[in-house]
Amino acid sequence: MEPLGISHDAFGRLRLADFIAAEHLEQLHGWEYLDRCWVGEASDFTEWLRLESAPGVTRSVAIDLVALPESTVQSMIGMLQLPLRAGQGQEEITGVLGEPIGTRSFVRDRVTLIFRIGAAEPYELSCTIHEEQGLIYLTMHPTPLPD
Repeated sequence: MEPLGISHDAFGRLRLADFIAAEHLEQLHGWEYLDRCWVGEASDFTEWLRLESAPGVTRSVAIDLVALPESTVQSMIGMLQLPLRAGQGQEEITGVLGEPIGTRSFVRDRVTLIFRIGAAEPYELSCTIHEEQGLIYLTMHPTPLPD
């Protein structure tokens, strides 16, 4: 089986501006997430973040698979080297990624599955699956994250 996920070095060089026009981006400063402070770029609920303590290295990617054009989503997922696509169901995702290390449900009609992927360069990957629309959102960050 092919390794999952982009190398940490290549992940660190990713920028949302490479996929979305600058006029559609919001620059984030002092963003709080995962008990850390971040800077980065956002377009609605798609956010690519860098730690304030290391602002040159991308450490977290969140992609709203419903809000972005399909071609943009596929380009992003391809760059991350994930065998996923918008709309996949839970069984299809676990068939590819294996059993999740955790499950969260914040809203009645969706569930978030948390996976640990990549052996040599591990990531935590969270996939939010809507009961009717399938995979609608994902987040990915190298693990462990530095402080």
